[in-house]
Amino acid sequence: MPQTVQPPLQFLPPRLTPWVVRFVQTGLPFWLRWTKGIPRVEVEGGERLAQLYQQFEAGKIRLLVAFRHPTLDDPPCLLYLFAHLLPQVARQQGIRLRQRPHVLFVYDRGLPLWLGAIASWGLPRLGGIPILRGRLDRAGLKSSREQLVSGPYPLAVAPEGTINGMSGLLNPLEPGVAQLSFWAVEDLLKAGRPEEVLILPVGLCYQYLRDPRAALDRLLRRMEANCHLPTGRSAHVGKESLMARLLRLAEHLIQTLENFYERFYAPALPAATWAKRGEGGDLRTRLQSLLDLALRVAEQRFGLQPQGDLIERRHRLEQAGWSWIYREDIPDVAALSAVEKSLADRIASEATFHLWHMRLVETLMVFAVRPLPEQPSPEELAETALRLWNLLAWIKGQNPLVAPPQLGPRLARFRIGDPLSVSERWPTYQANRRQAIQALTQDLQAAMERLLPSPVAIPAG
Repeated sequence: MPQTVQPPLQFLPPRLTPWVVRFVQTGLPFWLRWTKGIPRVEVEGGERLAQLYQQFEAGKIRLLVAFRHPTLDDPPCLLYLFAHLLPQVARQQGIRLRQRPHVLFVYDRGLPLWLGAIASWGLPRLGGIPILRGRLDRAGLKSSREQLVSGPYPLAVAPEGTINGMSGLLNPLEPGVAQLSFWAVEDLLKAGRPEEVLILPVGLCYQYLRDPRAALDRLLRRMEANCHLPTGRSAHVGKESLMARLLRLAEHLIQTLENFYERFYAPALPAATWAKRGEGGDLRTRLQSLLDLALRVAEQRFGLQPQGDLIERRHRLEQAGWSWIYREDIPDVAALSAVEKSLADRIASEATFHLWHMRLVETLMVFAVRPLPEQPSPEELAETALRLWNLLAWIKGQNPLVAPPQLGPRLARFRIGDPLSVSERWPTYQANRRQAIQALTQDLQAAMERLLPSPVAIPAG
């Protein structure tokens, strides 16, 4: 994040550019293999997606694709699904598509801050629609609504509140997908159009194509060295050894952070805030208390009251921090006097420091929701280790999105669920909007949970 005052984050409308789409579609297989370590992408239930896409092209339905989004690798894999796997499945099923499939998508307006100028230029030209999390973004919602109703391709939205890095763990879904779908039904009815609005749940998980334990051992050694923890040397890396080292590393980091917050931050907060410090409590209880305290530290500095769950509090903090950095009250940053610019930079710099606590919570949240299972799969061990690596990167002041470690080549596997008809629920929505949105969100949550992978334990050897 920048440490100087910046102009407001601008809404960039989608500018779908055919040659950019074709270029990206052509290069995706090579980019996924050599940059992301994903040489294979597969789909289960692809014939259902092909049939729905054919109906979309025929003007019978409007399609919203609700896809799992555990990592930043998911969007390019989703584009690969539509550009490469969908045409293959369609040919196998004897389904004729009019053109090479593509999908529009919604992305966080702050994403180009992490990915750079190329992403800022390219995402709108691929059909991306930027939206601000944590507050009402009228421009982003209006554009998403228009594209869902009249766009040339289906619209893809990740309904989870945040990425968690875990293929087998679904975050609570936000109600935006349900609301957007009902708005689309309303717009179609007003226009006298007959299309049915469907939400298609799409699952996504990753599997290693070879045993990642040797690479995982090397990553753990690096993290243990950062924490001055001893590492045992063995010619054979077993599951029990890796699990024990992961738990020891997690315990050490949580203890270190507890001491850090207790010494430097807890005294400035109300006494009750840190009353639940885990004296004799299990790791999960201590972690919940630590996350609450870290968020309270940032909330106090932005003048916010703790409201909602951890995800909602994170979103509110992010928007509060961005309002200090991307100043909507300053129409022209260059017109500021030297004194005014220095003071604005000071506020932006302080916001960056305060948001560090929120990023820490974002990385640790997954461990508070679900601890490492007793019989973990290779992916669960690896994903847990990578989350701890992200945590260490934040603590050390590094950006974990830059050159994250790779533990071996992976397979990305999509699972296509059964579509949910939003149009059939329109009478319920008219009778009670809040209840209809809640029911649809719950049904979508259940549908996406059914698409989660069944973990396969790794041998104990």
